[in-house]
Amino acid sequence: MDMADMGAIAALLSVPVAFASAWWSKRGAERAADAALTAGRHQAVASLAAVQVQAQNQREQRRRAQLGDVAAEFLRATDSMIRTVKQLPDVEQQQRKLRLLEYATAVEDTYAPLELMAPPDLLSAAEHLRERCQYLEKVAVDRAVLRFAIAALERRWCPRDAETCEDDRHNAAHLAWDFLVGWANKEEEERWNDRDLLDFCLRDSGILTGTQVDQTLALADECPSTWNQLIGGWIRDPLIESAESARDAFVTAARTAAPPNGFASNPG
Repeated sequence: MDMADMGAIAALLSVPVAFASAWWSKRGAERAADAALTAGRHQAVASLAAVQVQAQNQREQRRRAQLGDVAAEFLRATDSMIRTVKQLPDVEQQQRKLRLLEYATAVEDTYAPLELMAPPDLLSAAEHLRERCQYLEKVAVDRAVLRFAIAALERRWCPRDAETCEDDRHNAAHLAWDFLVGWANKEEEERWNDRDLLDFCLRDSGILTGTQVDQTLALADECPSTWNQLIGGWIRDPLIESAESARDAFVTAARTAAPPNGFASNPG
């Protein structure tokens, strides 16, 4: 084979090699383009997911902040209710029911949004606190009558030596106080026998008005099963303690459900 033949053969072979080279170059460019497109798509998806997560986090933060505001409003209303019940014995008797109704209504109004927003644990704690406030509303006026009478009788005691005191008003006040404090512990027949003497001592003490005596005697005649809770004691006050315990449980649940800066446990 001479040189001319070899040149012809080389020329024939150069065509497919060039074609293959061009094909691989195009294939490589297409793969690079596909890779770039895929990477761009993944980046776009990741960016969109990040935006969605951020938006979701922002919505959750707003929801928790709003929940904190709603919980704080409810707590403010229940605190006012409990405080009012404590103060009710010192309120004019004609104003007691109206004052109580005002704060009891506020408790119901601020509870309603929690029914829509609160998670189960917080809603359960709110419901328990609401029930304690409802019970306080039910017994608060009777509690005020008895606690006012007992406190007034204590003020009428002899300021010196009670055992040697000869002031009939002081002695009547002390005996009436003793009757009221232990009234629920007496048998029904014993209460019936002592009723007239209680009436006499209350009036003879001179510390209560006729209306206040009548209200106290009406409760003594009824002698509700909650008598000892209503009068409480010098140290303990079971009704208020129960409500404040429910309040503490609600505060704990609210701190869990709402961010620290979104819930005030001592709202003004």
